Amino acid sequence: MSQNIWEINGVSLELDLEDADVMERYEKAFDIMAESEKSLPKDGRASERIRAYCKLFADLFDNIFGAGTSEKIFKGVPVSAAAYEDVYASFLDAVKAMKMSSVQRRAQMLEKYKPQNRQQRRAAKKK
Repeated sequence: MSQNIWEINGVSLELDLEDADVMERYEKAFDIMAESEKSLPKDGRASERIRAYCKLFADLFDNIFGAGTSEKIFKGVPVSAAAYEDVYASFLDAVKAMKMSSVQRRAQMLEKYKPQNRQQRRAAKKK
């Protein structure tokens, strides 16, 4: 898996969380999701509650990756809370891996250019 690619159900989606515009879209999508979650039906038919719950995830992916993305991601996936949560968990795992990769890359770069103290320079010269 490339560090900025999330692959799910035969769909590959690029997500560069170090790009300010992408991060802004990502943050707004989660803000919208949090607001929408407040209006989920608490009573009524169970099927309606499940559909509304699943729509939270579909809308999240559309808001991050663009309209129509959720149709591609969930094509052939039953409208099931468990199935949608599995896709969401996969997304969160991918985001976590992307962030870890970014942190490691940055740490390697900083280590490479970290100034040495006098003792380290002398030891390096002897080698």
